[in-house]
Amino acid sequence: MSKRWVWASPAIALAAMLGFAAMMGPVGLVRSHAADAPGPPAPPSEQTIFLGQNLYADRCSKCHDAEGGRAPPKADLQTHTADDIVAILTTGPMQPMAKGMGAEDIAAVASYLTGRTPTGAGALAAAPTQTDHNMCTGRAPAIRPGRSDWNGWGRDLANSRYQPHPGLKAADVGRLKVKWAFAYPGGHSSQATLFGGRLYFTTSSGRLYSLDPATGCVWWRQDINVAVRTSPVIAAVAKSVSPSGYALFYGDSKANAAAVDAATGKPLWKTRVDTHPRALITGTPVFFKGRLYVPVSSLEEGASMDKTYGCCTFRGSIAALDANSGKLIWQTHPIDKAPAPFKINSAGTQMFGPAGGAIWMAPTIDPKRGLLYVGTGDSYTDVDTNGDDAVVAMRLSDGKVKWINQVTKDDNFLVGCGRKPDPANCPETLGPDYDFGASPILQDLGHGRQIILAGQKSGLTYGFDPDHGGKLVWTTRVGHGGALGGVEWGMAASPHALFAAVSDVGAPPAKGGKPGLTALSFDKGAVLWHVDAPAPVCHKPGRCSNGFSAAVTAIPGAVFSGAQDGHIRAFAAKDGAPLWDFDTTAQPFQPINVDTPVNGGVIDATGATVDKGMVYVESGYGGFGAANGGMAVLLAFSVDGK
Repeated sequence: MSKRWVWASPAIALAAMLGFAAMMGPVGLVRSHAADAPGPPAPPSEQTIFLGQNLYADRCSKCHDAEGGRAPPKADLQTHTADDIVAILTTGPMQPMAKGMGAEDIAAVASYLTGRTPTGAGALAAAPTQTDHNMCTGRAPAIRPGRSDWNGWGRDLANSRYQPHPGLKAADVGRLKVKWAFAYPGGHSSQATLFGGRLYFTTSSGRLYSLDPATGCVWWRQDINVAVRTSPVIAAVAKSVSPSGYALFYGDSKANAAAVDAATGKPLWKTRVDTHPRALITGTPVFFKGRLYVPVSSLEEGASMDKTYGCCTFRGSIAALDANSGKLIWQTHPIDKAPAPFKINSAGTQMFGPAGGAIWMAPTIDPKRGLLYVGTGDSYTDVDTNGDDAVVAMRLSDGKVKWINQVTKDDNFLVGCGRKPDPANCPETLGPDYDFGASPILQDLGHGRQIILAGQKSGLTYGFDPDHGGKLVWTTRVGHGGALGGVEWGMAASPHALFAAVSDVGAPPAKGGKPGLTALSFDKGAVLWHVDAPAPVCHKPGRCSNGFSAAVTAIPGAVFSGAQDGHIRAFAAKDGAPLWDFDTTAQPFQPINVDTPVNGGVIDATGATVDKGMVYVESGYGGFGAANGGMAVLLAFSVDGK
């Protein structure tokens, strides 16, 4: 998938965009009074149900009823509100699938799946009402950066996802308990950032939050009316740009990179980095020396299912922006050849290529060599290219590609292909969808040597030599791999080992599936230990998997890994022994900011963030559906809940 649409991983999936669903619907401030909430939706008529059933069978069942497919099964869709489904089909990623359907048809599909009539109030209509008692009181403290801050996706420029100063001992991890819970609509897709005494996070319903990390009270909230899946990144900027001297940067689902004042949430600038109609930003931007490096992905894999669509014209890229102004400095596409006409499909539509190579991870910065490293997603067409399924090095100064190491050739993939009858624009040579979705890790080996560590959806992990043109040093298989398999969102590296979580959704043990966590050596990729994922324990309807597809987080002596059945676990770094297991779906939580208890859901994509003795975990991933009509919950853990 080139973007990790919304399924578990950089994979896509159709209505997986359910997380994007609430995300792209109308967004506004949630009202403070329960009396303002809409009444229960009316049941649909039998005629409407019949129409919706036929439309679903014709347009949706191929992907959503397929065993082991990447699209959420019907049971997952049925846990959403009718307004969620309408938003997905009208303003969300599933627009291409709804082409030619009128408002009545779309409402009928929503009614068939949910048993309710859409209210017309938008995807957030059923969200629990937000009260005012969670607003912080008094004057907000000044932003003061600290050595333990977890800023952005990987915490450091190397994307190690390692917290050396957690304020928490591995021996105390087993005593972690929920200190507070914070609920929000839209499903989680981003990861919390801890910076300067503030906790920041974004939501797929189009909101930015600044909280007090100890109590969860809200310093500010900004509604931006567009879905955000990237983690916030905080950096110093000119006082003339931001009065506080610090800006919060993010990327959104319309391919905008933007900045707001980190102290107040006031908008500073916004730049569209790609004008392609299916472009979006999934990977977290990275700040370095006054520049913001922004990865660009897309949803074109799904749009291509429309036989009248001229597929495919998107190419992934990295855009370098001036952090003070948002001005574009350079932009580089690993697929360097622009798409051109190359064939007519069976429906008579002109096809284009090459295309693909989406980048849906945070870039890795190498100050020593003046380079930036990224991995790319699959190709969308049969036109040959070496820019997909590759690890790429670009110069920080001007974006010039220094080297490319493509590890999987001819990985030509579009959603819906491979099941008969194929859509008219499917590639003739269909690939396995082996994107790189996890950020590369730049790791020290000692004596001045370094290695680039990368994990792929193929189930393979790699070591590349940054001093010899990205030469492959080693390859180790840690899982079976697949569209939702292998290494999905992120690995972690302590000073002593690499930790790779494996999803392998849809690949049972009999077929080589190995969901779980593996520790490897840096120099040779030798397996140090492996723990199998426990059997899934499910408390909600719909898809439930034990796949470890969320990004991994490491601290001295312990490794945190989330699973799609809603469990967050910790393992001993030296041998994989279990230290802690918490099921976020087993019971409802009473959030500090809403009146209604909220359950957790799938944990995917984002990993735990750790700072000052607390561990923050987001539960209710949008791609597979969040509990309680599209709600997700941010859980703050501390030792004994104190």
